[in-house]
Amino acid sequence: MAIFNLKKGYDLDLEGKPQKEIVSISSPDIVKINPQNFKYIRPKVAVKVDDQVQVGTLLFFDKNQPDIKHVSPCSGIIESIDYGERRKVLSINIKNDKEYTQIELNDLDKLYSLSSIGNLTNDSTKRIINEAGMWPLIRQRPFSKVADINSNPKSIFISMKSTDPLSGDQLFILEHNSVGFLEGIDAISNLTDGNINVVLDGEQDSSMLGSLDKVNVHHFSGPHPSGNVGVHIHYIDPISSKDDTVWYLSVQDVCRIGKLFIDGKISNTKIISMGGPSCLKPTYLEVYNGTPISHINNELELNIDDSCVLISGSVLSGEYIDLNQPLSFYHESLSMLENNQNRHFLGWILPGFDKFTLTNTFVSKLFNSNHSINHNMKNGSNRAIVPIGLWEKVLPMDILPNFLIRSILASDIEDMEKLGIYECSPEDFALCSLICQSKIEVSQIIQEGLDLMHEEG
Repeated sequence: MAIFNLKKGYDLDLEGKPQKEIVSISSPDIVKINPQNFKYIRPKVAVKVDDQVQVGTLLFFDKNQPDIKHVSPCSGIIESIDYGERRKVLSINIKNDKEYTQIELNDLDKLYSLSSIGNLTNDSTKRIINEAGMWPLIRQRPFSKVADINSNPKSIFISMKSTDPLSGDQLFILEHNSVGFLEGIDAISNLTDGNINVVLDGEQDSSMLGSLDKVNVHHFSGPHPSGNVGVHIHYIDPISSKDDTVWYLSVQDVCRIGKLFIDGKISNTKIISMGGPSCLKPTYLEVYNGTPISHINNELELNIDDSCVLISGSVLSGEYIDLNQPLSFYHESLSMLENNQNRHFLGWILPGFDKFTLTNTFVSKLFNSNHSINHNMKNGSNRAIVPIGLWEKVLPMDILPNFLIRSILASDIEDMEKLGIYECSPEDFALCSLICQSKIEVSQIIQEGLDLMHEEG
């Protein structure tokens, strides 16, 4: 067991933290699946309008990895398929019959025998998980994309520590429904010759994991982003090249895989946290996969309007969505911020009692209290990159962010590799974007660098 006490970073103290109770949301009339949630895939739709589908029916596949199945989370009829520019598939919309009838899976004799999980081979475990359409739950670094089913990682990471603002308490979620967790770890241990690295908070009990083979337990403490899987990989099993792959998945996804091996059923719900300054009822929700936010809004009477900004995932690294969209496939939180478009006249000269700052720019630095956070916090135009050490102050990784950003902007692939681009993910640099003195979207630049490296192959 290893213990890491990180000092760099910052915890945003936002209003609207979710209350620890779980509200079940009914199944929606329309289920929406967005292939654009998966990085670097070229989706090929396998269904057409008016087709009948069941839970587990193939909806689309990646032309680059055609063996990996992306399946329907419900049963019903394909109502429509939305396309964007150049025929980009934006959404597959399913009219839900709410029966959740599941297709017949192969290898059921293996699925129902718990004693055989540890005896399954690497290939048979992959085949069972993929047959149920659960392979996309597993992602790989570098690039944070769906794991290559034909490769083997040097290790697999499972994080039970989350430090994102308004994110769910993973231990609370696991206590609510821990069925399949140990079985899931047992199953995914067949996918690697390396270790299963489980990351806990500094004070969490690890006794339940002590009897599992190949499982290493690590404790991380400190401010955000100490809960990011990229930070864990950096300290425990660093990535040195594009071929040096590590896989990772969430606690709930481990449980979903474990339940598959218990009863052969494809799980179609997940627990998400909902909160933020503009949220009327901050709480935890159990929702069906692909549920539009409008369905949640109507059922809970949240009265979401134009004064509220919806974010799928973290307020630091998530994606803007509207009421007609569901949460992104991998996100487990719904954040709501104030849609404040006001600009203060001569705002730079005001004392700023309620302004967010990590420097001595405003008086609010003295109080260390809740800050007025909204989605309109740029407060000025772009400026030249002036290195004053702010990025380094909130990045607990042995990386030189200033030099890395400059190498990306210059498209210097050799320098990008030397400076550790393969260990990076936009979410790990989200705080750098928030506090950047030059008003630069650091996370976006990191993603552009990763896109360039992926394109170069």
